[in-house]
Amino acid sequence: MIRLAHRSLLSFVAIVALCAVGLAQTAGTGAIGGIVTDSSGAVVAGAKVTVINENTGATQTVLSTDRGNYIAPLLLPGLYRVEAEKESFKVSSVRSVVVAVTETHSLNISLQVGAFTEKVEVVSAADQLQTEDSALGHVTNGQMVENLPLVMRNYTQIIGLSPGVATDVTNAGSLGRGDGSTSDAPFVANGGTGSDNNFQMNGVEINDIQQSGFLSGGVAVPNPDTIQEFKVQTGQYDASYGRNAGANVDVVTRGGGDAFHGTAFEFFRNEGLNANDYFRKLNGQPRAVLRQNQFGFTLGGPIRKDKLLFFTSYQGTRQRNGVDASCSSNISTPPFTNDRSAPGLGALFAGQSGAFGGTAILPDGSNISPQALSLMQYKLPDGSYLIPTPQRIDASQPFAAQGTSAFSTLNTTTFAPIPRVSVSKAVMVSLSTFGAARRRPCPSARSRAGGTCHHSTLPKTRLGTPASIGKEGHT
Repeated sequence: MIRLAHRSLLSFVAIVALCAVGLAQTAGTGAIGGIVTDSSGAVVAGAKVTVINENTGATQTVLSTDRGNYIAPLLLPGLYRVEAEKESFKVSSVRSVVVAVTETHSLNISLQVGAFTEKVEVVSAADQLQTEDSALGHVTNGQMVENLPLVMRNYTQIIGLSPGVATDVTNAGSLGRGDGSTSDAPFVANGGTGSDNNFQMNGVEINDIQQSGFLSGGVAVPNPDTIQEFKVQTGQYDASYGRNAGANVDVVTRGGGDAFHGTAFEFFRNEGLNANDYFRKLNGQPRAVLRQNQFGFTLGGPIRKDKLLFFTSYQGTRQRNGVDASCSSNISTPPFTNDRSAPGLGALFAGQSGAFGGTAILPDGSNISPQALSLMQYKLPDGSYLIPTPQRIDASQPFAAQGTSAFSTLNTTTFAPIPRVSVSKAVMVSLSTFGAARRRPCPSARSRAGGTCHHSTLPKTRLGTPASIGKEGHT
């Protein structure tokens, strides 16, 4: 029984050790690993390697193995300082080591013989090839997300910059945050399908399983000022990522630091800065209304220095949109006039019958049915006809398409993420909450513009890094 218990304990320890190696990085974290050697190239066992987050001051200490290998797992993305020390050797320090999400940064450290109190500092290390795994992917950092032109401030609209990814051109006239994060305009990777893609934020899945476009809300989209970086893995990633054969998008949001930092922003669009639509200009109509204001703030800092940090952000969007396909249309009609009396319509359609034959309309309109006459004379609350009088008439076209009109109906959208709060402790415990609501009221009574109304709310999601208790909840 004692032997059996001993073997069981050894098996348990082995499994735990394998799990620790396998979890060097997750969908929300990265890692630093390498070999510690001396100046002659011999491996150094038992060297103390300390990894320090340059922003938060969080530290992690590991020891090199008998073969000189070390691995510092589950590191939040960011800049780190790595220090290695052992008796009879000088302390070696490497600054500005970049840890990217889902990646293991390879950093080999060379110790020089000398007094333990001496220190060798490397200001910058040479760029390293990603040799730790074969996963294909591209990291887009927060600076690129903020500086690249995002007409809707939606990071999913630049996923197409990653190799192997194909996506539609962004429609700058779309309502709200656009279609990049919904099933209406998915991206594909390496010839796969859009429904095979997987989205994760801070290691927690945020997929739109229903995939019903605006009706299901799409995936969670934090504002660009909240994103620290994101990575698009397009192939050969291991089984810990993704749920299908498509691309895997890992988003990491920002956390607080040891100093207070904050920003306030306002981005606006106005139809006065736009070119007119071709058909509206052809019909002598002014530019459709498109007025958008996106405003908000970010704030981060310490609650208790080096112990408890926070970061929060908010973005609100107010938009009046008459450009979106659901708010505008171009139609062709016969050359109607404002004379909708029976004689006036009879004079216009005299001698014509239906598409499949029938009784021809008399010149005085006396045989036009009362129902058809009522429909032709029906007016909207603004005084215009439901079946409009053409804005432009081209007699060279077939009679049924001689009149053309371009319409635009205002639609308003509001997109306001619930303030996302991320609280971090130096021991790498992180919790956050993210929410979004979008309101799309029905268009005005001018329903001929083809407008539709939708209402969707993205559930509140609590996110925890895998370094602590990863938990997802919906309320």
